[in-house]
Amino acid sequence: MSKSPKSKVQSIDPDVVQEIIEGSLGIDEDAQSANLQKLYRVLKLLASPTIVGAENIPAGPVLYVGNHSTMAADVVVAIPALQQASGRFVRGMSDEIMYRNPGLRKFIVGNGAVMGHQEIGSALFEAGKDILLFPGGAYEANKNLDQRYAIMWKKRTGFVRMAAKHGVPIVPVGIVGPDEWFGRYMDRDEVADSWLATLLKRAGASDEFINSDQLPPIPKGLLGTWLPKPQRVYISIGKPIKTAAYKGKTISTAAQNKLRDVARERLQQCIGDMLLLRTQDRESRGILRRFLTF
Repeated sequence: MSKSPKSKVQSIDPDVVQEIIEGSLGIDEDAQSANLQKLYRVLKLLASPTIVGAENIPAGPVLYVGNHSTMAADVVVAIPALQQASGRFVRGMSDEIMYRNPGLRKFIVGNGAVMGHQEIGSALFEAGKDILLFPGGAYEANKNLDQRYAIMWKKRTGFVRMAAKHGVPIVPVGIVGPDEWFGRYMDRDEVADSWLATLLKRAGASDEFINSDQLPPIPKGLLGTWLPKPQRVYISIGKPIKTAAYKGKTISTAAQNKLRDVARERLQQCIGDMLLLRTQDRESRGILRRFLTF
C-alpha cells in the first residue's frame, strides 16, 4: 500500500464553531443524563461493564483521554460509564468531518458531542464542563486487527495544549472489550488495495479518502454480521495528570511532549490492568457469552 497523503486541513467557519459552542452549552443536561442512564442499563445487560478508579476523578472540569477501538465503538460505553462514575455529564469530542452537514451537526451537538477544536474546548472548560476525547482519532479507530489496544497518537499534542491553557487535569481512561466486539473481513490496509476500493472510487470516493485515516476496515461481528459480539467491557480511570502550572501561559513544545508521553504511559497502564482483570474473570463468563464472543 502506498503512503497516505496528508489530509488537507479544512477551513472551519467561525460561525460554525460558535454554533457548536452555543448548541452544546444550551442542551438539557438532565434530559441527556437520563438518556445515558437508560443506555447504561442496556449496556449492563449486553456488556456487563466493570469500572475501576472512579475515586481518581477530580472536581471538574476534566479532560478524559481514552484509547479508540474498532469503529469507535468505545464511545457508546465510555460516555455513560464516565457519567456513572462521576455523576457528571461528559461531552465527547469528535472529528471535524462529522460536523460539515448542518442537519447532522445539529443532531450530534444536541446529543452531547462537539467538534474537536481548541476554541470549543476552551468555551466548555470555562463553563466547567467535562470532555472526553481520543487523541488517536480515526487513525486509531480504524487500525488493523493486529493493532488492538495499541495507542496510536502519532505526535499529536493538541489535547495537551487545550487542557494546559485552562489548567485542567488530564485523566486517562483505559477501555478493554469493544476491540473484541468486531473481527475483520478486511483490515483497513486490505480495503485500500482491494476490489472494494475500486467500487468506492467508481461511486465517487476520492483517492484522498481511500488513502486517509477515515477509511474504515470491514468489520465482522456477531455470527458474521455487523452486530457487535457481547464481549464484556472493562474501564480503568487512571490518576489525573496536573496541568495547573501551565494555566494562562504559553506551554513549550518540550512540556507538551512530556505531558503527552505521561498521559500515554498512564493510559497504557490502565489498558494493561484491564486486560489482566479480564483474564482473571474469564472463567466467570457464561457458556452462551463464550460461544458468541468466540
